[in-house]
Order: sequence, then structure tokens, then C-alpha cells
Amino acid sequence: MASIRYEAETQRQHPRYRLPMQAYVGGRAYEVLDWSLGGFALKAGSEFRPGERVLAELRVPLGGYDLGISVQAEARYVAPDGTRAGFAFVDINERQASLLRYVADAILTGEIVEVGEVLDVAGRTGSGRSRNPPAAEVPGFMGRMAGLGRRLATATAVMAIIGALGAFLWANVYDELYVVRAQTASVAAKTVNLASPAIGRIGFVNTKSQVALGEPILTVNPPVGNPIVIQSPCDCLQVDQRFSNGDFVKTGDTVLQLMRRDAPVIVSALVPPDQLMSLYSVSKATIVYADGSRVDDADILWRPGQGGDETLPRDPLTVVLDPERALSSSMVGQPVEVTFDLFTDSTLGRVVHSVLRPSTVAAADRPDGIRGTSDRLRAD
Repeated sequence: MASIRYEAETQRQHPRYRLPMQAYVGGRAYEVLDWSLGGFALKAGSEFRPGERVLAELRVPLGGYDLGISVQAEARYVAPDGTRAGFAFVDINERQASLLRYVADAILTGEIVEVGEVLDVAGRTGSGRSRNPPAAEVPGFMGRMAGLGRRLATATAVMAIIGALGAFLWANVYDELYVVRAQTASVAAKTVNLASPAIGRIGFVNTKSQVALGEPILTVNPPVGNPIVIQSPCDCLQVDQRFSNGDFVKTGDTVLQLMRRDAPVIVSALVPPDQLMSLYSVSKATIVYADGSRVDDADILWRPGQGGDETLPRDPLTVVLDPERALSSSMVGQPVEVTFDLFTDSTLGRVVHSVLRPSTVAAADRPDGIRGTSDRLRAD
């Protein structure tokens, strides 16, 4: 039975095969005990001496014929009892090594070795080469066009991915460097809070949406004394009613919130304190309303520390914006989203703007029916 025997790397560089083989040395046939790509061992007597060189013909039986390989070998080891002699190949060339390797592989794998295959292996000049593959078929015109299309599609997909990644990174960098987002923002107007003048129960609340100057709007019944009647301080719109008839109130509780009929309805945005200073160089903002509508160039009407129209609501750290659309008093308190873009006023933004700015800019007036708050304030 054929077998392979491995030894430590320091002992041998090649595995030894116990495969059928005979060696003819000096016209005498010897049984080969084992062999490798580095040499062979004979079942021999004491007729060989270490260092002796011989010309040996190795014969391997292959399916009805014997394959003979002539090699030069040098005796490296002779057993003291004369039963074994080891030989190392001397000046073995690549063709002989290829043929020995092919024979060993063919016997171990059980392949049928043909004479033509042996001759083909013997004719090779490199021990590590494989059989020549068939020539590739030359594609026709349609094949070349299909290949070109696939390459173009692949290149387009790669460029699209690179472009999308670049756009994503730029959007994040742009948002971090040039965009200020309001912490909170809402539709607002300057309002008047009507507070209870005493502790007691509410005896009357005017529920009309609009009240005239001096019109009774609230009555509070204190525990002692006559009811207290409060009149409207202006021609007002009711924005919020926090108590109803019969409710108990304490002194100073806000019962009603009123807004002058001519008070502008604006957008008020609370800005992070560490970013408020950067907004003094910009004049526009972007507003997104609860209904999804968007205004990209809303005018900034007021910042902390600036003068202006006294009818505008003013609070610390807030910026007042022109809503650029008609808003009703019923929308006061409705949340909105506000962002400020600092890119235009940055050094890079001014350079880009100077390059892209057209030679002439046509100013389009708004129709009279939809003038913004800033237009009305300037007209006044």
C-alpha cells in the first residue's frame, strides 16, 4: 500500500514516498524502499560506500509500462548491517524534478497516467507551472460594448457613492460651523396679562374674542366687600383665558391674556447664550411653520440691546423675526423652527457670493395684500 512519510524540517526537506519503484545501478536491480524529490533508499548490501557517486535508472510501473528516469546520485548513508543505503540526487534538473513530482501525485491520487501526459510533463522547463489554459475568446463588438457599459456603470456607482458621502460630510461640517438653531421658537405678540386684584372667586369673565377699551372684562368676588370689576385696557383680542366663572383665584393670578388689535404677530426665537453674539452680523433667518410651510429669508426685526418698535415683544436672549406671512392671534404660542445661516457673512461666504453674484439684481416687490411685518413697520 502506497504511503507518505514526513520527518522534521531539520532532518529532511522533502516528504518520502513508499511507492512502487526499482533502481538499476551498474546493471543490477535493487528494490527502492522509499524515495523523495531529494533522493532514494535502496535495499542493498555493503557494495556501496558513503560519498560514492553512481548513475541510477529509476523505474516506476505505470499502467502496463515502466517509466525510466536516469539520475546521478551520491551515497550518503550505508547501514552497518548492509540492509539499507541512502542516496541523494546530484545535479537533478527541473525536468527530472517535475517528472518525479508528477508521478508521485498521479499514483497517490489514483489518476491514470498516459504516455502523452508523461511526455508533456517531461518537456516542461519549470517545476511549478500548470497546463496552459485555453485561449480566451475574443469578444465581439456587442461584447466589448457590454463590457464598456458595465465599467461605466461601476464607475458611475462609485462616483455616486463618493458624491453622497462628500455631501453628507459637508452638510455635517456646514451645520456645525455656520448654522445656529434656536432652542425654542414660537408665534408671539406683545400681550397684556390681566391679574386678579384680590383673593376670591370669579363672578364674571367676558368670553368675547374682541373687547373694546373700557369694556367690563372680569369680575372678582372677594370674601369681604363688593365685587371688583376690571375693564379692558385697550381695544384688544383675547389670546388666552386661564380661569372660568366660579374658579377660585389668588391675588396676582393671571386670569386673561390680551393683545392689542394692532399689535404685530411675529416669531420669537430663544437663542443659545453662547451663540447670540454671532447673530448681530446676520439679517435673515429661516422659519419652518407647524403646517410645513417654509420661509428662507425672514427679516430679523430686533435683537437684545437694540431699539425699535415698542409694539414688539422683547425678552432676554430672544430674537424677533418677521413671519413673512399673515398670522392670526389664534396662532400665538404655536411652535416653529428657526435657524440662522452664518455662511453668507463669513469670509468664505463673501468670497463665494462675490463670485456667484450676478451683475444685476432685480428687486421684486411683494404684492400689497401680503406685506410682511417689517414692510408695514417701515411704511409706518
